Amino acid sequence: MLAPFMVAVSGGSGSGKTTFVSKLQARLDKESPLVLSIDHYYKDLGHLSHEERASCNFDDPESIEKSLLYKQISLLHDGQSVDRPSYDFASHTRTDLTQTLEPSSVIIVDGIFSLCYPELFQLYDLKIFIDVDDDVRVVRRIRRDMAERGRSFESCALQYLGTVKAMHKKHIEPTKAAADIIIPWQTMNERAVGAITDLIQLSVKRRSL
Repeated sequence: MLAPFMVAVSGGSGSGKTTFVSKLQARLDKESPLVLSIDHYYKDLGHLSHEERASCNFDDPESIEKSLLYKQISLLHDGQSVDRPSYDFASHTRTDLTQTLEPSSVIIVDGIFSLCYPELFQLYDLKIFIDVDDDVRVVRRIRRDMAERGRSFESCALQYLGTVKAMHKKHIEPTKAAADIIIPWQTMNERAVGAITDLIQLSVKRRSL
């Protein structure tokens, strides 16, 4: 079995990574890419009270269970299926449910931490950073957390000012230097989606020759 073409998509919270990945996935219909979201690998905080969980710093790369993430990405890279954990963002706990992920010719690793762990670089064939102005990102993040994660505006604002902004500058922004391609995404960048699609399809085709 040929090794999959592995793509890492990073960028700050609210940069539009998930939108970019979904558009890329739609264009790669023939390749049926597997998308693995790093968000599901947050450490389980079920042993803490709800107040303690809510006060944790979820924008630090150490909040991810790195050993499990690396193990499962490595298994997928080697052509093996994995049972991916599922994370409940409202309660900050890992659920009892898992999702079986099957390997594919294209695997996309999506998340703000996807370029934070150098040990994963050897598995990636393409590293992308979605670049968006901070003001745009914070508005997008607050809108998402209120609509999808049951958060209040005050909670979102406090988290952004307390940890998100500082962690982005310390951990996420510097990973831009590790990216092969930096994509501006202030507005929908269909040309970039098309270019990356062509690059992936050509790379997959060359591997099959």
